[in-house]
Amino acid sequence: MLMTTVPSSPPPLAGDPVSGPSVPARLRIVAWMLFVVALGLTSMIVSVRSTLMADISRSANADVTHEVKELQNFAATGVDPRTSRPFTSTTRLMEVYRDGQQLTDREAVIIYNHSTGKATQASGASAPTLNPTSTDPLFVKMLQTPSGATSYGSGEVRWARVELEPDNPSQHLSVITMSFTASRVDQLNATIWLMVGISAAVLVLTGVVGLLVARQILRPLHDLRTAAASVSTQDLNRRLPVKGRDDIAGLTEEFNGMLDRLQEAFDGQTQFVLRAHQEISGPLAVMDARLASQPATRTVLQQRAQIAELQRVLDDLQSLTQAERRDFAHLTPDVDVTELARTLCDDVEAMAPDRWSLDLRARGTATLDVERLRQATGHLARNGLQHGDGPLTLTVAPGTDGYGRSGLEISVTDRGPGLSDDDVDWLFERFTHGEADGRPRGSGLGLAIVRAIADAHDGTVFAVSASGQGATP
Repeated sequence: MLMTTVPSSPPPLAGDPVSGPSVPARLRIVAWMLFVVALGLTSMIVSVRSTLMADISRSANADVTHEVKELQNFAATGVDPRTSRPFTSTTRLMEVYRDGQQLTDREAVIIYNHSTGKATQASGASAPTLNPTSTDPLFVKMLQTPSGATSYGSGEVRWARVELEPDNPSQHLSVITMSFTASRVDQLNATIWLMVGISAAVLVLTGVVGLLVARQILRPLHDLRTAAASVSTQDLNRRLPVKGRDDIAGLTEEFNGMLDRLQEAFDGQTQFVLRAHQEISGPLAVMDARLASQPATRTVLQQRAQIAELQRVLDDLQSLTQAERRDFAHLTPDVDVTELARTLCDDVEAMAPDRWSLDLRARGTATLDVERLRQATGHLARNGLQHGDGPLTLTVAPGTDGYGRSGLEISVTDRGPGLSDDDVDWLFERFTHGEADGRPRGSGLGLAIVRAIADAHDGTVFAVSASGQGATP
């Protein structure tokens, strides 16, 4: 068993990992907010693109339909400007029609003469030029299909075919009107990418603003957590300030109410133990005084030993009750460690003068409570004497704890039966007892007090043992 006292920062917390999210609440809030905003922006962009693509398709259909109706109307009612009479030749009709056409930059017209097998094309400024020959699959498809649409470039091409004089082989013409959407699709894509860029900027701005707002909103919870962490059984009088009338204010009020109930229960427990100590210690002292006046027979000595054990249990209960208070240990700076070691040596030798070997190597000064360390060492010594055989060793020397911090090491080593790994885990809990092969058992409070004293000195306490090989107390 080893107790180390050091005047430094508390050791890191240890324990099983806590289930649940480990991401801070403000980040989860902002992440969900960004997810919703991103989902909304994505839905908007997809909807806008789908709507505008449908508009482009409808516009292309309208262009083709308009051209077809215009051609059909011109073929039915048009007159030759040379003769001021109706056209007598489809070739002449298309020459006049083509010369009078004002094609948009995305429209094109192909005129195919079946008698000669030749085709001519008129195109707008940005409309592509096709290869109207029998080797062009698209042109062949247009000659075979009255109307249709197919992908072309970054968009598509929509067409409709009008047949002029199909029953007259020498005058038979196929007029194909086309509308290309690539230029408008390119413009749409540029607009969509602009929207994507703006949306990304909005997301970044939303994230930054969200973090600031979430931090501001959650600041009272952070303050509540900080204040709650500082509340302990050593300072149950502290209450958290209630600000506002929102949910956090309600939570703070409930927390303060919980502290009120906790303080009431703790004060009641403390008063009960102190009252019991006073009420029982008096009769025990009277009984011991009466026995002291009688002859020192074996029965009298046993009764006095039992009274002393009862008194020690009462004192231990009182010490554990006080261990939860801030003034449990009165730390004094610049205590002479060498003088402390001699005092501890005298204390343990008074318990069993012939069983101790000493290792007193501590030098210098330290900040500590001499009386509490004497109490802790006494419990360690009694534990070793009760459960160990043969000589024991008291060590007071410089040492380090499990976290690498330097300090003062106080240890008691016995030659007892040792402890199993399971026993070591709960050794310093209250009201726990080790199995000692028929040896008398203590109250189960002594080592708990040792741990409380080590904690009060910002130190650690632990046991080093192997079953059958003794322990280091």
